[in-house]
Amino acid sequence: MKKIFFIILGLLGQSLYSQDSDILNVVTTPNGFYSKPIKVNKEDHRTEGSPYVNGDQFDKVNIQDYSKNVQDLRYNAYQDEMEFKMGEELYYANKSNGLKIEFPGLKKTYQSLTYFYDGKTRSGYLLLLVDNSKFSLYKREKMELLAGTKSNNGFTTDANDYYAKDKDLYLISKDKKYFKFPKNVSEAAEVFAIDKKELETFAKSNKINFNKEQDLVKLVEFINQH
Repeated sequence: MKKIFFIILGLLGQSLYSQDSDILNVVTTPNGFYSKPIKVNKEDHRTEGSPYVNGDQFDKVNIQDYSKNVQDLRYNAYQDEMEFKMGEELYYANKSNGLKIEFPGLKKTYQSLTYFYDGKTRSGYLLLLVDNSKFSLYKREKMELLAGTKSNNGFTTDANDYYAKDKDLYLISKDKKYFKFPKNVSEAAEVFAIDKKELETFAKSNKINFNKEQDLVKLVEFINQH
């Protein structure tokens, strides 16, 4: 029996959803483990923009070893949560460390991880760019909520708070440790423990730009071959 990540009412044959409860029980494994997605409270103030980096729509997902008939998801990059809808209610899916969630329509795969970076232990979703036992490459997508400008006179109105995209953060993973992607060849040679001259030759011949995502992917794939 495969795992079931979200509620499938037809298979369960009974309603597990209660209008009087803020918690939705979800059967996830046959051994009786239950996750409890959190009901999302609606915002009580007006904001401009969107916290969703991939759009407001819910998309089909594939999750290895889980049922194919799962709830559509969307990634909230402000809250760092995966959301799904049940009726008219919105829920955050239960985080499961190491779980990979593929969005085939977006050609993206997110991984739920607990990781230590910049002096803090974090739990959230990273976009998986290179998946390798030697070095993996991730991108953190993040939206910020910025304060709107307050009016200083009676002729204009206050500007609403608004969402703005934060700068993407690229992380290298090795042996469950996470490092910010190096800024240049010299730093990369040290981080990846690879011969600097060899790396310089590759970077020059392939015109590697450390500010371009596709070049970072190409560089990590090259290093993983050594």
